[in-house]
Amino acid sequence: MKEHIFLPKPIFPRHICFPDFIGGYSEFPEHAVNREFATTENNLDRYYNLHIVLAGKGYLHTDSMTYELTQGQGFLYGPGVRQTYHSDVREPWSIRWVHFFGVRPEEFLDGKGLDEPWLFHLPDLAPAQALMERLLELGRSYEVDDEYAAASTLYELLSRIQTTASQLNVSVHQAADKIRAAANYVRAHCNQPFTLEQAAAIAGYSSHYFSRKFNQTFGKSFSDFLTEARILRAKQLLASTALSVKLIALETGFSQTSYFSKCFRDQEGMTPLQFRERHKA
Repeated sequence: MKEHIFLPKPIFPRHICFPDFIGGYSEFPEHAVNREFATTENNLDRYYNLHIVLAGKGYLHTDSMTYELTQGQGFLYGPGVRQTYHSDVREPWSIRWVHFFGVRPEEFLDGKGLDEPWLFHLPDLAPAQALMERLLELGRSYEVDDEYAAASTLYELLSRIQTTASQLNVSVHQAADKIRAAANYVRAHCNQPFTLEQAAAIAGYSSHYFSRKFNQTFGKSFSDFLTEARILRAKQLLASTALSVKLIALETGFSQTSYFSKCFRDQEGMTPLQFRERHKA
């Protein structure tokens, strides 16, 4: 078996997930893929790539590891991630795949596959296999009204995998590292105008995913973190310079002195001038 099916773009533009390319291989030992970072092949710089092994075995390679994948196991690559995998020559895998996109899929998938491939094991392969076969059936005779069935079938498949699967590879927590790197940059440049979207772009994530992960990492919202960084810099200026409160507000990224004073009082329990008086040399 060697099957490739491309689906047309959906009429409704806001599906949480929608299949773009589905297919499968059986008894095809030549199956091998080696895609570089940010490849545009099959739109995989923007789309996700999910594979499930039904039988046989194959291998997935990362920079530091090689994983053997057998029946009931699979992998998910996020957009732009380097992809290297192939079938075993002697025991070629029977595999089904779907490339897909959607509206903020990184939230639905909880960031899986974004920084590295997510490898998983399904304790019960049958339901996922049935859903994959259903996608293939829809693709073979696709009609306009099948759009909704294709979207809902893929949604059920991805939901079931996330709910029941166990992770095979140990995450290296690259997402948290990128969030911290963005936070350090923002802290160092907090006197400049900064939006959530700009900070998310530094980390390479959507603003929605960045906001949620930022809160998980630091226990506070991005806006609270930015305000805290600006107030910290203002405290240093109040204690070590004779700059006016108005100038310090401008130097620390506040466009209005009144708003700066309010934020300072909310965080420190006193006005900027009271803080300066208390910390006079």
